[in-house]
Amino acid sequence: MTAVTAAALADPFVEAASNAGLFGPGRYTDHSTIDVVPALAVAAAFALLYVVMRARPALADRSRALARRLHAIDRAAGATRLATLFPLIFIAQLATLFVMETVEQIAIAGHPLGGTLWLGAPVPIALALHALACAVTSALLTHALGALTRAAVRIGLFVRGVAMVRTAAVPLFSRRRRSFATVRIHPLATRAGKRAPPFLAA
Repeated sequence: MTAVTAAALADPFVEAASNAGLFGPGRYTDHSTIDVVPALAVAAAFALLYVVMRARPALADRSRALARRLHAIDRAAGATRLATLFPLIFIAQLATLFVMETVEQIAIAGHPLGGTLWLGAPVPIALALHALACAVTSALLTHALGALTRAAVRIGLFVRGVAMVRTAAVPLFSRRRRSFATVRIHPLATRAGKRAPPFLAA
């Protein structure tokens, strides 16, 4: 998810800078960024799946120490783990970029254009820019997904609490209705020939 997001966000900026001639003369792009849209859609789907999968364990128990569950969510996506996974994320980002650009080139030109055109800039500059995008995107997504997961947990607990209150209130309302429905006329009152107030059934 982070790799796809970083590739999709960095690619149009790198290509725009190349097309503007900031990296000198030469052809470094295919002059198209149509591949960004499906990549961002895939990244959004992965982000939604991540939030759901992280929020479900926190909602599994009834209401045990919400603060501890939210703290565990923050620790799971901590800076130490992010730094450890950064090389793998960057490799996955480059692989995603290569697939995105190759598919786009086939769709536009009918065949891959070859070389390092998929990077969008001279190799050293492209690698540096994409590495920077990887670091920034990873840090921002870590905080954003943590905040979204905490919000999802709070919303889930609130909805469950409302549902439990409503479920508990329905039997009480039903019992009250049944108690009012069990009113009948006492036999002694009917023999007196006069209408008397009803007696509650025992």
